[in-house]
This record gives sequence, structure tokens and C-alpha cells, in this order.
Amino acid sequence: MNSKAGELPETRDIVCPYCHRNFPVSIRCISIPCRYCNRHINIQEVLFPPKKREKPSRGERRIFCYKCGKEIYTHAKAQAIRCNHCYHQNDMNDYKIKALLGKIIETHGTLYLKKKGIIEISNIRVGNAIVKGKIHGDLYANGTVEILKPGEIYGKITCRKLIIKKGGTFSGKVQMLPANQEFS
Repeated sequence: MNSKAGELPETRDIVCPYCHRNFPVSIRCISIPCRYCNRHINIQEVLFPPKKREKPSRGERRIFCYKCGKEIYTHAKAQAIRCNHCYHQNDMNDYKIKALLGKIIETHGTLYLKKKGIIEISNIRVGNAIVKGKIHGDLYANGTVEILKPGEIYGKITCRKLIIKKGGTFSGKVQMLPANQEFS
């Protein structure tokens, strides 16, 4: 590395995250294949790794973007957040549905389906669901799905916890998420 005193060097040694071999790269380089294993390396991520956050701080909520699946932190009372990776708008609102609804529901909040509420769409993605009405379609919940009297769900349910109260009806398949796994 040739640099004058007081100047920053133009190259830096990095370690390949795959084969763990050391080699110099230009600090202006964005990505390059490894000289040894030929796998693609994002140089900026190696030189400036993103900060890892284990748990959200007080007043924050950790969610995973519905489009790209990457982790996002937001304020606990936020109504929506734009993913800083793919710029997808993630809804955080709770929905109380009293009548027929035919639009796609995608929220990290809670879906409250009232007795006369009917949802007939193929894919519903929510944080939690409390169902007293009818759902014809697949329900994907990050948390709990609760079917109360006279609630009915016809389709596939994916959730961490499923509660079917006396008088509730379910017909379809269930996929349980592990307690510690997040989904996208």
C-alpha cells in the first residue's frame, strides 16, 4: 500500500466470509468475487458490517417485512413503517371487520372479525386474529389465532398458537410455527 503520511490508504485487507482467506481490496470497491473460492463478496458489508440488535429497546417493536422478510424496528405505537431494505409499506394497524370484505389483508396488527363479517380471499397475513365471523381462505398469523363462537375458518391456518372455543368451526390444514421462529 502506497500512501503518503496523513492520507487514508486506498486498499484494505479483508477476510472472505466463506473461505476465510485474507486479500487486499480497494476501499472504493462495492463487490468482488473472492480470489480463492470465487464466491461473491459484498465488500461494503465486510468493511462496514451492519449493527446487530438482539432485542428492541424500550418502546420499540421488532417485525419482519412482509415483502423481503428482513428485520425492522419501529415504535410500538406506529401505525405503519416503510422497510428500509425494500421500501415496502408494512401496516401495523388493528382491523375490526363487520361486513363482507374482499381486499387483501396484510398487517402486523390484530384482525377482529365480527359475527357478521365474511372474508373471502386467498391470503390473509396478520399479527393475531380473533374470529367470530367466516373466513374462506388461508390465514397466516405471526402470533395467535382464536376462533370464537360462531366463528368459522375454511382453509389453511399458519400460526404459533391456535385456540378454538366451543362453538367455533375449523376445516382445513394447520401449520404451527415454532415459538422462537419469526416468519416473513
